[in-house]
Amino acid sequence: MIPLSCRSMEIVNRVQRMSSICMKALSNEMKVGLVSTMGAIHPGHLSLIQTARKMTDLVVVSIFVDRLQFMTEEEYQSYPRDITKDVDLLRHENVDYIFTPPEEEMYPAGFSTYVCVENYGEKVPGLYRTTYFRGMTTSVTKMIHIVKPAFIFLGQKDGLQGSVLRKMMRDLNIDTEVVVTPVVRDASGLAYAARNYFLTQEQMTAAAVIHRSLKAAGDAIAAGEVQSKKILKEVTQVMETEPLARLEYSVIANPDTLEPVNKVEGKTLIAVGAVIGTTPLNDSLLVELPPK
Repeated sequence: MIPLSCRSMEIVNRVQRMSSICMKALSNEMKVGLVSTMGAIHPGHLSLIQTARKMTDLVVVSIFVDRLQFMTEEEYQSYPRDITKDVDLLRHENVDYIFTPPEEEMYPAGFSTYVCVENYGEKVPGLYRTTYFRGMTTSVTKMIHIVKPAFIFLGQKDGLQGSVLRKMMRDLNIDTEVVVTPVVRDASGLAYAARNYFLTQEQMTAAAVIHRSLKAAGDAIAAGEVQSKKILKEVTQVMETEPLARLEYSVIANPDTLEPVNKVEGKTLIAVGAVIGTTPLNDSLLVELPPK
């Protein structure tokens, strides 16, 4: 294994080279960690990288703005891109490789094979993200085949995504473990996210209501409330205090199945999605009650 102090970060923009690097690492019994991003690196990503650095021997950060994860071409084109800034931030985090594959290598002409976790999360009211999830699972599957990581890291903010990925890993017998880390927030409680870039200062302030609604849910559970309807009513009431926010969905679900539950028992996922202005944002909370 190469000592960390002797490594220098390398940017790789070809699928075959990235695959060869990771195959060599595996042959040397090194554990590879993958932090899959669409760029616009922020403190949430940096926290994932720091966790990956502790758990693995080689850290790969992918930067790929995935067209499949956007509802419209306009949304895709307007997504923030600043590779120079991203590289500067990552250089300070002991990242081994930045993987920036071109779209034509990820989705070559004639590409028509997709990974879709069907009938999963469809009972979540207001969760209209089929296009996003299909794009996310397809892109992540390709990244896993290329990088061959022991672990892939994401934040609890994306709790729904974590549940979908775990389901996909189980169904496809993929050995990569999904590691979900605590949410990183700004001083107002707003979870760091690339899409925050689209918010005005007024909207940034308004978006903090999403975290307040989750906190209200957590406080209700801590006070002894376990009925989902009553807890979700708390979420709605908090969200309604902010006129710039429109609640898209709120759900209390089993994190392994995404089936909504009537009562909080054991491990339970509370997820909220809202639109601030025209920007969709999401956040989630994982609670675990001890068995009675």
